[in-house]
Amino acid sequence: MPRRGENIYKRKDGRWEGRYIRGRTPAGKAEYGYVYARSYTACREKRRKMEKAIPQKSVLTGEMSVAQAVSFFLSDRRGELKASTIGRYAYMTSHYIIPELGTVMLHELTPEKLSAFFRQLQDGGLSCKTARDIGVLLKTIFKVVKKKCRCDCPGRDAELPAYRGKKVEVFADHEIAALAQKVLETPDITGLCILLVLNTGLRLGEICALRKSDIDYRSGFLRIERSAARVRDTSGTRLTVQAPKSSSSARLVAIPNDMLELLETTTQHIRSDNYLLTNTDTPMEPRTLQYRYRKLLERCGIRYRNFHALRHTYATRCMENGVDIKSLSELLGHADIRTTLQTYIHSSLAHKRQVVQSICFLPVEGACGVLVPSKNPSELSANTVLSSESEACFVNCV
Repeated sequence: MPRRGENIYKRKDGRWEGRYIRGRTPAGKAEYGYVYARSYTACREKRRKMEKAIPQKSVLTGEMSVAQAVSFFLSDRRGELKASTIGRYAYMTSHYIIPELGTVMLHELTPEKLSAFFRQLQDGGLSCKTARDIGVLLKTIFKVVKKKCRCDCPGRDAELPAYRGKKVEVFADHEIAALAQKVLETPDITGLCILLVLNTGLRLGEICALRKSDIDYRSGFLRIERSAARVRDTSGTRLTVQAPKSSSSARLVAIPNDMLELLETTTQHIRSDNYLLTNTDTPMEPRTLQYRYRKLLERCGIRYRNFHALRHTYATRCMENGVDIKSLSELLGHADIRTTLQTYIHSSLAHKRQVVQSICFLPVEGACGVLVPSKNPSELSANTVLSSESEACFVNCV
């Protein structure tokens, strides 16, 4: 006779049914298998054989495939990450990772196999940056499942494809002047918002999601509370308005007085609760603004740089005009001040020349070949930056 808790039952049709745990999901939930027989004894024997055939390792101790790890990761992080980020991860995993690695067990994925996978992606025409982004995502997945599911993967030690980010070229002063002049000739809201980005350093998604009510004309600040993005997932793309990139991105940004006055004059017809660029309750598509920005540069005769170059130009000019790095980092909405220093500061040639003049070396009278700085080193500004590109002026004694 069946014992209590044995999970063997007699069905209404007279047969016996036995239930057993055949494995567990990445979340640890039991998955059941079933056997059937005409007698209790035969059912118990079938159940025993099926349990014996199950590998000793369960999902929680290492038996997890890459596809299972991906599924667990996306489910685990869905409430923590923005919809656009989850959508991008879902696209990368469904198009690149799962088709090639989905059936591979984590404990079988060696650094050599993963390196071969990265080479295969690049040989197939994928850029080095995209291949590296996929590698970063995989390593993040491995880290999460190791911590939460106790599933380790030796592939975590694989080297990522080497990639050096392209240096963003900022706009020169004469290009900024030409851009502003063209916008002011026939002011429209698109051109004014492009100038606003140049004067505040907003991101593309932030300016697209900016409402008129976010601008406080009395205090001279605008408030960043949301960002527009076209989210990609396995079913396609859709325009969404979501929280800013990070908690630091929700911020107040000062607007220069002249820009503020121009905005106030030009946006009087826009309803307070409408989006600034569309004067409707729907934000402008980021790619639409990018297209109009490109056309504006063409009309100005300015060589194209991507939209983000406006933000880099703002950061560089702020730094050159004495804005301290902490304030600049907060204005840009960076979570880490190192991002501001390492990515957004591009000194112009004119500024480098100016810096070099302050450290020009002159000879010591009567000491042939000895050079000393024209300023005491302790008097040099802490913000003075020396680089290998500096044209340091040296004058030898005669």
